[in-house]
Amino acid sequence: MGRGTFGESYAPKAKVRVVQEQPATPPVYEGQYIPPPQRAPGSGWQKGAGGAAVGLALLLAKFKTLAFSLLYFKSFFFSALSLLVSVWFYALFWGWRFALVFVLLILVHELGHALFMRMLGIPASMPYFIPGMGALIALKGRPASALDEAYIALGGPLMGTVGALGCFLYGQATGSNFWIACAYTGFFLNLFNLFPTLPLDGGRIAGAISPRIWIFGLIAIVVAAIAFHWWNPLILILIVLSFPQAIAAWRGKIDTRYYALTAAQRGGVAFSYFALAAFLFAFMLESHVGVPRPAIS
Repeated sequence: MGRGTFGESYAPKAKVRVVQEQPATPPVYEGQYIPPPQRAPGSGWQKGAGGAAVGLALLLAKFKTLAFSLLYFKSFFFSALSLLVSVWFYALFWGWRFALVFVLLILVHELGHALFMRMLGIPASMPYFIPGMGALIALKGRPASALDEAYIALGGPLMGTVGALGCFLYGQATGSNFWIACAYTGFFLNLFNLFPTLPLDGGRIAGAISPRIWIFGLIAIVVAAIAFHWWNPLILILIVLSFPQAIAAWRGKIDTRYYALTAAQRGGVAFSYFALAAFLFAFMLESHVGVPRPAIS
């Protein structure tokens, strides 16, 4: 036993060399406790439930898309069917060729409304044709103001005028009285729609200028019906529908906020309205085709 200082024992110490290494995996010794591996989040039944939920969501999305597709196809089918029925109806009086052009001119008019609705962000239905009464497009929402309603109402006669003008120019270029007669019908159709009475386009436009104009429009259509012998159900329906609204507007019973337009806005609507009416009237006279009468011996 070696000797050392007082109170201290001495023993030789072995030198230990430490090498720091980072093993790829920690070593496992005999008897060491190894905890079970933890499951990843969403594994097991939760993962299965999540997958089922995702699958169900995708299925519902596809079903929703299919449902909308079927509804759109249904709307398109009934719109096309109403167009064909209208062509058949008018063909009973004027022949297939004129009836087809006439219904297409109505379609162009309605698409003008749809275009302005889209520009203003207002959803609209497909155009539906009513034999003997024209066609309609239903708004799926209310315009923000009478000004927007006037824009939508102007869109129909404006595009209808373009369609009629195309017929007129083609008739002039080819010398075809048939196309000139179609143009005359288109000009007249759109001018008639500018009567300042509801529910015609002119009534909605005139409402942006002043709702009280409706009473003068009502009087005008009654006078015109008597003067030109417009004795048909359409005129009677227009008079019946416009009468209560014209009386209410004359008495001031309207939504003042909805019809609150600036003087500049009213002036712009009035200028567009009367300019379009004057253009239609002028070209209606220009495109009038006389029907030859048999000579009387």
